[in-house]
Formats: sequence, structure tokens, C-alpha cells
Amino acid sequence: MNILIIEDEKRNYNRLKRLLEEIDYTMHIEGPLSSVKETVRYLQQMPAPDLILADIRLSDGLSFEALGAVPLHSPVVFTTAYDEYAIRAFKYNGIDYLLKPIDGEELAAAIRKAGEWHRTATDDNLLLLLEQMQRSQFRYRERFLLPYRDGYKSVLVRNVNHIYSENRVTQLKLTDGTSEVVPLSMDTLEMQLDPDRFFRANRQYIICADCVQYVANYFNGKLIVHLKAYPDAKIVVSREKAAAFKAWMDR
Repeated sequence: MNILIIEDEKRNYNRLKRLLEEIDYTMHIEGPLSSVKETVRYLQQMPAPDLILADIRLSDGLSFEALGAVPLHSPVVFTTAYDEYAIRAFKYNGIDYLLKPIDGEELAAAIRKAGEWHRTATDDNLLLLLEQMQRSQFRYRERFLLPYRDGYKSVLVRNVNHIYSENRVTQLKLTDGTSEVVPLSMDTLEMQLDPDRFFRANRQYIICADCVQYVANYFNGKLIVHLKAYPDAKIVVSREKAAAFKAWMDR
């Protein structure tokens, strides 16, 4: 079996490689690839491996970005210390989801599953993943720990009115009218926040359902969202997203 490892920490790669060799010393192991850019280049130029073991957080972004950039014909086992990305994993041929530190028996089971990947329905995989999430007490982000003076302060997600990004600077706009800068991309925040409460309106805005004051029709099937406490924020939802947005608000 040819296995590609995507991992930006050498120590984690060495442990994973050792576990694989203990499972089957005949495995051919490629990698590690440590960045989104490097992974895209490899997948474009090299034959598809039998299995990809991919850390989710890489040095320059998320492995989802690389796996979604090229046609992918290999099953993927995602490895990470964070469990907030589990559902997203299945958009990219995910067959399993292992939390670090990786357990050897769980890794062996994931490899066996990879051998049956082409005969296993995606829906069945998703059900298994949901069960695993329940066992691991999966939760969406509830707070942010942010630098403050010579220490840190906590900002609760329930106090976020909306999130705004401009010139690669992401700000939490809070219900009291203040704002905080967070060192996270909009794509990352979209994954970490509860989709029942937060909606990615466009590239610049993520909005909270509880903070929507009213929604107005706009030209060409678009919508404009007006938020409580932020009268100057007029957020445009595209025609393509309008139906999904209205369904989200009508739950």
C-alpha cells in the first residue's frame, strides 16, 4: 500500500510513520508534506496514493484547501488535535477521523477501512462519523482567548454580533458595539462556529441569527441583512445564497 502523509510537525510524522511500520512494514510511505502549496503541487504531479493521512492544520492553512484544489481519487484519514472539523472532512473523501495522539489500533482500523473504501457508501461513513463525534463530545467553539495588555482575556461566542474581514484582518463585532481582532481566517471561523447560529453571508461577513434585525429584498434576487446594534452594516447576500439564507433564518 502506498501512503502519503501530510503533516507539518516532524515529531507527529515520525510517530505516525513508526505506527504504520508496526502495522505493516511493507507499506511505502511518502512525505511528509507540510504545507497547502506543497500538497497541491504533489497531488498535481504524482500518481494518486492508495491512502492519504492528512493533518488538518498545516503551516499555511488547512489541508481541506489542498484536497479541494485538485481532483482527488484517494481515500483520506484526517488526523488532528481538534475535532471541530469532523463534518467538513467528508467533503474530501474522508473515510475516518483520528484525534491526536494517534492510537495504533484505531489507525490500523482506519487503514482496513481504506481498503474497503470503494465499496462503502458515503452516507454510511457519515453516520459512523456522527457516532464518533457523539462519543468524543464534539462541540463547536464557545469562546475566544485573545491577547489583552500583558495577558489574555476571554470573549464569549454568544456575545458576537457578526464577524467582518477586510485586508486579511478579521474582527469580531460584539453585541455591545466593541470589536476584537482574531488571528483566524473566515474559512477557519466558518468551520469552528455552530452553523445553526452563524451563516457565511459572503466573503467578508459571518452573521449571527439572533442579531438579525430584518432582511430586505434587493435587486436581481439578492438580499440585504440589517443587524441589531449596527445600523450602518448592510450585508448583501447573493442570489445564489438567498434561498439557503432564508431557510436558515426560518428554522
